[in-house]
Amino acid sequence: MNLIWCPVLRDIKPLGCYISGGLIWFSPVISRILRILIPFLLAGCLTGAIFYFYEYSSALELGGLLLLYFIPPAGKESIIPTAIALGFPFQIVCTSIVLIDIACCLFMIWNFELICRITYLGSIIQHLIRKGEQYLSEHQWVERLYFVGLILFVFFPLQGTGSVSGSIIGKMLGMKPLEILGSITIGSIMSSFLIGYSVYALNEYLDINIWYIVGAIVLLLVVIPVISYFIIRRDKKPDNKKNIKNK
Repeated sequence: MNLIWCPVLRDIKPLGCYISGGLIWFSPVISRILRILIPFLLAGCLTGAIFYFYEYSSALELGGLLLLYFIPPAGKESIIPTAIALGFPFQIVCTSIVLIDIACCLFMIWNFELICRITYLGSIIQHLIRKGEQYLSEHQWVERLYFVGLILFVFFPLQGTGSVSGSIIGKMLGMKPLEILGSITIGSIMSSFLIGYSVYALNEYLDINIWYIVGAIVLLLVVIPVISYFIIRRDKKPDNKKNIKNK
């Protein structure tokens, strides 16, 4: 498979030593196995802790919500309030989201080259790189501030950001893996706990039903894309008419 389309790959160096402290450099095979397994082990430990501390039905609810976190348009802004509305402490929910972001970030920065070799995943990465290039061209301050910029990129949940796209942006900016991990971890902690505590405070101090908050967020997630679709469709119609006239 031709990898010329992926410009980041040209400058990729061995990634494991930056975070592992050089402990796995001696064997490429062991290094690759650890890079693949460690993020899954982290996610597995999180899953085990959830099933250990909660009843089976409650653990399934929280685990299901964390799985939905990977499926757009679900994100921190919808998953965290929903979990809190189901009775889970916001500290537990937010910490779980942060750990998932860290696991995804580690998997991306350790296995980026491998992911790009897989046909289906490679096409997704190519799409995310194009979106990243467009985002950087529209928000040049991210490139100038790179570390703080990446934190803010992950911090704002309504921008469609996350640990995966944030890792790709970090690579496009030429950041070291440890810098990428630090930025995404800080951004994830800030955004997750801000959302979690805000929802908790609205319910605890203002006595607002959390399900009303969830409903409003879901409505926004549905309405905004629909409005955007019709605006884009409306803007394209005059161009189509002009093209017909020119013909």
